[in-house]
Amino acid sequence: MAMPQPAIEGGDAHAAALRGLRLLTIAAALATLVFSILLAGTGPADRLAWAPGSIAESMSSPQASGDIAINTLPAEDLAALLPGIGPVYAARIVHARTLFGPLRSAADLRALGIPDNTVERVLPLISFRAPDRPGIASPA
Repeated sequence: MAMPQPAIEGGDAHAAALRGLRLLTIAAALATLVFSILLAGTGPADRLAWAPGSIAESMSSPQASGDIAINTLPAEDLAALLPGIGPVYAARIVHARTLFGPLRSAADLRALGIPDNTVERVLPLISFRAPDRPGIASPA
């Protein structure tokens, strides 16, 4: 018995979507691996060490700075430096900017499924600008 045409087409679309999802998952895993290799042996404090002030100061009170460059730091650093941004949200941020380019606004964070209250908490801490140096936004 032959299947109706729409059912066959829907099945093909579903299979194609699954293949696309698998490819995105592989790409994300490879990007994570590349970042891990490139940044091996360095943590958030190491990349912020050249910034003015002490590391302890910058880690304990980033609220006033707005210097966390969301478009350059790896997922591990985003999860460590931003309240409410754990490994899952950090991976979404890195994956989105890898695929679509730099994030530009709070709306971009919300589009990634990050809750409004979390977005509001991190907005004073982050910069969407492209930094002159990795990890810290250039002064305005």
